[in-house]
Amino acid sequence: MFSTSNFINTFPMSAYESSMVFLQADVLYKLIGDSAGLKGDGSEIVLDLFCGTGTIGLTLARSAKHVYGYEVVPEAIADAQKNAQLNGISNATFVQGDLNKINETFGKEFPKPDIIISDPNRPGMHMKLIKWLLEVKAPRIVYVSCNPATCARDLDYLCHGVEEKGLRGCYELKRVIPVDMFPHTPHIECVCLLELC
Repeated sequence: MFSTSNFINTFPMSAYESSMVFLQADVLYKLIGDSAGLKGDGSEIVLDLFCGTGTIGLTLARSAKHVYGYEVVPEAIADAQKNAQLNGISNATFVQGDLNKINETFGKEFPKPDIIISDPNRPGMHMKLIKWLLEVKAPRIVYVSCNPATCARDLDYLCHGVEEKGLRGCYELKRVIPVDMFPHTPHIECVCLLELC
């Protein structure tokens, strides 16, 4: 529900968004949360890649030890911080950074994640990030995609590796749930669960 103060009531909390970002539907967040499968005891670290305004990570924060979100758009990071404050969430940290340009220091500023949420834009994930994911070996990855072609490519890399890059796959695809976010259009979102083999 929109108000004149530009606040949106989403899932079990409120969110703030600037005119530069896109806020996805509550049903998508529920599917992501179910796929993430947090224990709910506050012991798990969640890494929210391509976090946007933080809404996915923030919906998981009350069940997690800490959520770390990364996003390239500075305005989205500012909105994520506002959303955490608005909802009284203190166990979330949001960092502005380009996940297509990560280097060997990426990941050293937070503990090893138990669950990774990755919601990249249409081109999918950069090979540097895929390499990092295959090295860090988080127990679960929830991959959210708006492009079935790049989703299939990235899932293949995570499950089977990239031979020419010397990368071995280490994940098993457990399920893919298509979500019709935009009825009567060719656009869909997919929520994919991968578990470490």
